[in-house]
Amino acid sequence: MTSAPMTSPQTKSPPPALRTGDHLALIDYVRAVAILLVLGFHLLIESFGGRELMESHLSYTDGNIIHLFLYILPFSYGFIGVSIFFLVSGFCIHLSHERSKRKEYKVFFVRRFFRIYPPYFVALCFFAFVFPFTMLKLNSPINIAQFVSHVLMVHNLDPRSFYGINGAFWSIGVEVQLYAIYPLLLLMVRRIGWNKALLITAAIEMSIRGSSHLPSWISCSPFCAWFSWSIGAKLADDYLKGRPLFLAKCPLWVWPCMAAITYTVKPIFAFNFPCVALATATTIAYFMSRPPVQVPLPRILCNALHQVGVISYSIYLLHGPLLAFLPKAIRAAFPAQTFSPFAISNCLLLFCLVIFLVSWLFHRYVELTGIELGKWVLKQMPPRPALATAGVAANESFNS
Repeated sequence: MTSAPMTSPQTKSPPPALRTGDHLALIDYVRAVAILLVLGFHLLIESFGGRELMESHLSYTDGNIIHLFLYILPFSYGFIGVSIFFLVSGFCIHLSHERSKRKEYKVFFVRRFFRIYPPYFVALCFFAFVFPFTMLKLNSPINIAQFVSHVLMVHNLDPRSFYGINGAFWSIGVEVQLYAIYPLLLLMVRRIGWNKALLITAAIEMSIRGSSHLPSWISCSPFCAWFSWSIGAKLADDYLKGRPLFLAKCPLWVWPCMAAITYTVKPIFAFNFPCVALATATTIAYFMSRPPVQVPLPRILCNALHQVGVISYSIYLLHGPLLAFLPKAIRAAFPAQTFSPFAISNCLLLFCLVIFLVSWLFHRYVELTGIELGKWVLKQMPPRPALATAGVAANESFNS
């Protein structure tokens, strides 16, 4: 596969290799990397029976050669995939909104609702009422509050519901709340420009991350990821306006090194999240600003990665409880047998093929159905007179 520079719409269009229709294909590859990191990280946690046990077993100081299996090493840092997702989300949301011919905020929120909420709600109901390992019994006020907080997507603001029902859902709540404050970001940009707006969001995020005694409704709020998300929006704005891309001149090694330092030095670990976002933005800007490069991967693997990126939201919604299910089922079926974490991880690797298939079906019949429903709703919403253009609503893109 050939990677092409993503030039702005004011210059010549990129070669088709990096584009699928009007969709930047590079972003799907980044999504694929992010979801594979997250999937691998949760796979290891379930294999070892918990994050603490995983970290204690993956030690390089005890001389046990089995702990040096390099195929699992990258996934032990897979939590960084969430930071990558937030950066990519900021890029895609701003790119989609700025390209839209209907920029009313009501249109923006309708599009976001039908892109995110229908598959989220279906997955929530499945895990809350159908899947036996996460099923809620609504005979208790605590469980009712748990479900209601997830329906309203405010579960991330309370530690009692933060990891409830499906542990991965916390970031969906933060994501939706970032959409809610997106107009505030645009207002700041109009008033003081992108650079000062980023400084403000950085100050807010770093202050929250650097404080250890804040209430959860602040420390787990969208403001704790505002800068990391807004970096992607800034990058998209530069791309659309034909400006030099943000961080494009920054050496590629700088922010990955900062991410490694913040991971290693525990007192500053809280700042690892924005450092990973900056490293991702630098990498995207690097490839968007340079001539095509030949990717040394078979075409079938490139196509598979692209498809994983396309269905990454469905994978994210479904993978956690499904991964947790298999080790419990194996140990319950063979109670007298002791299974090593590495045996469980190999079983889970094979089970990931089932997760990919289920996620593809979920994307095809739930995600895309929600998108089509959103397009229909927009057709029923008359545009402002100044924005009225035949067929505008029908051509809105929901796929970012």
